[in-house]
Amino acid sequence: MVALNSRFLLGKYREAFLVDGKGENPVKAIFTLMLKFGLIDGLLTASEDGNSPRLILKAEDVEIPVRNTCFGVNSLLKKAVQKYRLSRLAVFGPACTFDGLNKTQYFGIGCNWTKTAVALKVSFLCPGVLTDTAFLSEVVDITGKRAGVSRFYFQKGELRYQLKNGEEVAVPPALHHRYVNSACRYCLNMAGKGTDLTAVYLKEVNRALFIVRSERGLSTLAQIQRNSPSSLQFRKAGKEDVDELLSFLKEKVLLNISDIIERVELGLPVPKWNDNKLRKFYRIWNSVDVNSEEEVF
Repeated sequence: MVALNSRFLLGKYREAFLVDGKGENPVKAIFTLMLKFGLIDGLLTASEDGNSPRLILKAEDVEIPVRNTCFGVNSLLKKAVQKYRLSRLAVFGPACTFDGLNKTQYFGIGCNWTKTAVALKVSFLCPGVLTDTAFLSEVVDITGKRAGVSRFYFQKGELRYQLKNGEEVAVPPALHHRYVNSACRYCLNMAGKGTDLTAVYLKEVNRALFIVRSERGLSTLAQIQRNSPSSLQFRKAGKEDVDELLSFLKEKVLLNISDIIERVELGLPVPKWNDNKLRKFYRIWNSVDVNSEEEVF
């Protein structure tokens, strides 16, 4: 059986940086600066609450999802490329967003108009997405009180919510697993393997951990720092800053694998998985010699 180590859970990466946004969410600040300096011509993401897709063309209009919910992002992809003729598009969302995007780019589904249009792929480390109703139910289960979720973040490897009433609560992985969308229970790529950058929200709103996976991601951060050296503060993250995420990822992945195996044994279809992908999963799960990495295109 393949070891559930850093390589499996987080994937390969080049560098990791702790980024201070100087009073602003650094993920939002990076996209704002990229639009301001013409490094991209559009941002495809979701609204701050994650409930609706956004195609953003101006730096002053930038917003990003801060809850672990993000729906319909790729629904605006065709509009971005065919109507607005964008050729340097950045995309921000959970890993499943890029599962769909990679299919359109590299597997013949509309590849003629998306293959060269995406300039940067940025994911957030996703513990599994929820609907508004699921958020409310989960918070009641944890606290016994009804309250909305304003944002999610990781603190010392633990998933936490900041509630709209100001309270902050820890979210146990096993309980969280019961409330996430059904497809999220069969995902093995919460860390965004196959993207250029993975952003990890931290307790302080103005700080985030960036896991750099590709040369394109590293070059983008370098250009931002060169164009506006005073806007963001970059500090190389220690190995412990990245590794503290592994305990949560391991527990959640084991829960997901348990659900996958249960459905296979019952002869039920597995959302997000086709027969070929299931065979690959079994080879990975039962062998240490199979390369489980997602490619960065």
